[in-house]
Amino acid sequence: MAYRTESGAEDIVSRLEALRKRAPPREEGAPAAPSPPPDDRRRKIYRIVGIAVIIIIIFGLFFAGYKLIIKPIEEEAKLAEEKAIKAREALVQAKNQKIAEIEQAFSGLPTKYATEKDELIAQVKAAKNMGELNAVDIRGAANRAWRAYLSDEAAAKKEVFGEDRMLMTAGNQTYKGYSKIISAISSLDFTLLKGAVIEQMRTIFVPVRLPRDQAAGGFIMPGDFVNIYYKNKTEAVEIVTDAQVIAILRATASISLSEKENKIISGQGGEAKGEGTISTGGVSSLTGPISIGVRQSSSSTTYTVDLKEVQKAAAANKIDPTYIEEVLRNYGIKLSRLEIESQVGDFDEEYLILLEMREEEAKALISKSLSDKERANLQMVLSKPSPWMAQER
Repeated sequence: MAYRTESGAEDIVSRLEALRKRAPPREEGAPAAPSPPPDDRRRKIYRIVGIAVIIIIIFGLFFAGYKLIIKPIEEEAKLAEEKAIKAREALVQAKNQKIAEIEQAFSGLPTKYATEKDELIAQVKAAKNMGELNAVDIRGAANRAWRAYLSDEAAAKKEVFGEDRMLMTAGNQTYKGYSKIISAISSLDFTLLKGAVIEQMRTIFVPVRLPRDQAAGGFIMPGDFVNIYYKNKTEAVEIVTDAQVIAILRATASISLSEKENKIISGQGGEAKGEGTISTGGVSSLTGPISIGVRQSSSSTTYTVDLKEVQKAAAANKIDPTYIEEVLRNYGIKLSRLEIESQVGDFDEEYLILLEMREEEAKALISKSLSDKERANLQMVLSKPSPWMAQER
């Protein structure tokens, strides 16, 4: 029996299959049927290989999709979570630091002046992000609190120490007097105000001898306040601030008086002209041209008062001390006031001025007064209006 394929060729496989079917069944104990031909095994192998290739391709596609799509998404989500955790931790840490700064800024303040502290802490705890946290204004609140506290302290100590006897130290600066202290308090930052100390000014008394043009032009009176500057090559440096003038001495040799006298003489007499000197017993002298006529004569009288000798005589009870004290009391001050009012004075005058100042300022002033060369670079000026200025205005 012949078999043909669609192409007309004999199909060997089909013929073998037909023969197998026609063969009688194998009896028990008979040898096993022969193994399938090699082409059938090859087909099974191809099928298995194909399935494996498909599995590999599917696995590869899954792996590529995971690698390129799923894993980046997972990593991004993980990074976002880590970033959020770090942000929360950083916010908590920043809040704790902010609260510590608030506590530090208000430490040392009495409770009545620290009312804004609790409000600031509540704002810090309620902050949801760094922007809200940074908006909490510690500096402004602390400045208000410390300025209010120190202003009240200054007002209270003014009643005890006196307005001009107060001293505040803040940082490396010192401020003398109530008005300057209040001005400094209103402008300084709380970081300086926290360490500020208001106390009674400890002073000593220092005499300084200066010519008139260096001693505020001579326009100073006891009770006035002065600043003293030292002039170096490039600038004037303030070495004494608001020192109070306690007393002023003027040299006695500079105090002299003169007057002119005209006399009308009645009666007859001769006439003569000339020059001469008429002695008056050592108290005064008459010098200059002399004209003696029938009816008149003119003269110029000049005399000098030696106050030093007068003071010695009074101390030795040769002159009534009560009278001398009454006549000479505040003589130099009166003379200075007269010079101010008349706007006429001795420009070559020299003064010995007793000043009240702080100890550290006294050291600087004395070091500059040890030689005439250094003293020539000192300049004294009025730091506050003198009472005579108000009178003149």
